[in-house]
Amino acid sequence: MPHYQTSIQHANSLLQGGWKMEVGASAGNLVASGTNIGIGNMVSFTENITQFTTQAGNATDPLQGVAQHTVTIEFECLEFWPPVFDEIRGENLDTENEATAGTYVAGTANIISTGGLTEITNKAFRFTNSKLVSAATVETVIIVYKAYAQTGLSFSGKSDNDEDPVMVIPFTIIGKLDTARTAGDQLFIIEAEGGA
Repeated sequence: MPHYQTSIQHANSLLQGGWKMEVGASAGNLVASGTNIGIGNMVSFTENITQFTTQAGNATDPLQGVAQHTVTIEFECLEFWPPVFDEIRGENLDTENEATAGTYVAGTANIISTGGLTEITNKAFRFTNSKLVSAATVETVIIVYKAYAQTGLSFSGKSDNDEDPVMVIPFTIIGKLDTARTAGDQLFIIEAEGGA
């Protein structure tokens, strides 16, 4: 006969619903808020730990530790908004203009153009999950201190007659260690009010 957990161990600890997604002005610069990325979904959050070991033929491994420590976050934007794409991508990979005269469209346009090798600037990212528990808002916040866009723009057009005509624009960011911060607090932080 299977054994089941009989209750939630920590009150209000279940994460539900979507996440507000924000990008900061620069790496480490996301204490209160940043630029809202817009509607979309945080698809996955994965901490990556690559270990090193030093082996000895006649003894247990004398040294073991972390060689590389990163985090991968995948999210999708549902709004085609070039100014935000430029911020996600570091603001020096592209040329971006808001509300300016278009060259190829007749009216005012938001423009992003790209091409040319350059160093990608790291940004801070913030993901906030809010839920209502007993008439009070409970939040979980994830902040990645220093991250960069790993993938380029990718989207597939849809028919106007599609059941769901909204185009999804996926992004993958990689968080890396911010060595200007204290060891043990260089990659990301998660604060959760649930169960507190």
